[in-house]
Amino acid sequence: MKIVKKMAILASPLVLFIVLFLPYAWLNQAYIVKWLGCGCPVIDDFGNIVENNFNANDFTALFWLFVSLCTTAASAFLSGRIPKKWVRVLYVAGMLLVSLLIADQFRLILAWS
Repeated sequence: MKIVKKMAILASPLVLFIVLFLPYAWLNQAYIVKWLGCGCPVIDDFGNIVENNFNANDFTALFWLFVSLCTTAASAFLSGRIPKKWVRVLYVAGMLLVSLLIADQFRLILAWS
C-alpha cells in the first residue's frame, strides 16, 4: 500500500493536464480563436492565401508546452523522494516524455483547421 501511495504522489503532476483541459478548451473556443483567429487559411479577393502568422493553434501549442514544462518541474521537485539518483533522472525524463506526448495530443484535439 505504501508503494501505491508513493507512485500516486509521483504521478500527481500529470493531474494538471486533466484539470486544465476543459477550462482551456472552453477558453480557446470562446475567446482565443476570436482574438488570434483560427489556423484556417484566409483567401483574399485575388485568390491568394493570406498568411496568418500567429493564431489560436500556435497559442494552444505554446500553452500545452508550458504545462508540460510545469509538470516536469514538479516532477523534478518530487524526485527527491526517490533514493537512487539514476532512478530520479529516469523518472524526470519519463515524466517529460509523457507530458510532451499528452501535450501533443491535446494540441491536436484542440486544433482549428
